[in-house]
Amino acid sequence: MSFTPLLDRDKAWSQRLADRVAGRLTHKLAWLLARTGDSWLWALVIGWLVWRRQPLGWALLWAAASTAVIVAVSKGIFKRRRPSGPGRALSTDKYSFPSGHAARAAAVALTLSFALPIWTPVWLGWATAVSLARVALTRHYLSDIAAGWLVGLLVALLVNLLL
Repeated sequence: MSFTPLLDRDKAWSQRLADRVAGRLTHKLAWLLARTGDSWLWALVIGWLVWRRQPLGWALLWAAASTAVIVAVSKGIFKRRRPSGPGRALSTDKYSFPSGHAARAAAVALTLSFALPIWTPVWLGWATAVSLARVALTRHYLSDIAAGWLVGLLVALLVNLLL
């Protein structure tokens, strides 16, 4: 069984999304949204919550750290190259599958939803926006995002069960 037709369709759909944000303002908005999913930002938030002895901080720490490990190992296994395009920037890693931003955003959103369920639509909307921004900036394909979400959601569910 060949995955080539599926991968070609994934690339085409991903490029369509990237083309929709080619304008200067929408590109900057996508860049800003993507930055809210950066690991350094969440490390600061989690560190502050742990320092304040908030149980949510520990749940977020376990969720974020676990997704980081799974994503790093997965990228080493799959070694899928990032898309190339005008939005391509320097990166700490050259592989795209699965998306670390999507995995972290999904894990954080679900963990926050368990702690503050009334805000669930906000958390999930934010995580979706972060994930799609990564595709719009030509840093990931849609399948990278889907795999990242799967990792993030499974990790958050497991963390919630264990804590």
